[in-house]
Amino acid sequence: MGSPRVMILAMDPKLSMDPDPSVEPARQYGRILGLARHFAEEEGARVEVVTAEPDGWDELDGRVRLHRLDAAEARHPLPWLEHTIVIRLPRVAVRPVVRFGRPGARLERARTSASRTVHRRVFLPFYRHARPLVLARVARRRLPRDLAAAPPVRVIVMDRRPCRSPAAWPAATRTPSSRPARTATSTPSPDRRRRQRCSVSSPDDSA
Repeated sequence: MGSPRVMILAMDPKLSMDPDPSVEPARQYGRILGLARHFAEEEGARVEVVTAEPDGWDELDGRVRLHRLDAAEARHPLPWLEHTIVIRLPRVAVRPVVRFGRPGARLERARTSASRTVHRRVFLPFYRHARPLVLARVARRRLPRDLAAAPPVRVIVMDRRPCRSPAAWPAATRTPSSRPARTATSTPSPDRRRRQRCSVSSPDDSA
């Protein structure tokens, strides 16, 4: 029997999509790196960290395997379409004028400011709610092929309010310890089953 396999889901360690983060990003990264090192060093587990953040992993333990979903997320139709409409097309539209000295420079600054405003005030509030579903779709396409041979025995969700992170379900449903308890008298509701699965691997339980 091989070493146990542990998966740590940390989709947004910078907390960039959290409107009211309860911890600083540096502390969140520290918790993730510390957990990964603990399971690899103290328990001899094969640790998998799954994230949608490309940066901040220089200090990740060399024994830990990092799965990045950011490139696949960027190719998803929703963020791709927003980037095309809000940033790429306006940039192409003003490009012929940019070379005309000050007027062109002012137009480029206005274009940049408008694109950032639309991105932050219009797209991000919507995408904050849609992103877990986007990442869940990406994870279902990417992770099962890799985990089919040796499913993790434990899944730890580091993102805030982990029960609202559908990206946990593809791995959690394949983890024996995450199966909800069954009773002879009643069948748990879908919401209750989600809470049971999530409670097995919350950040507080692993801190």
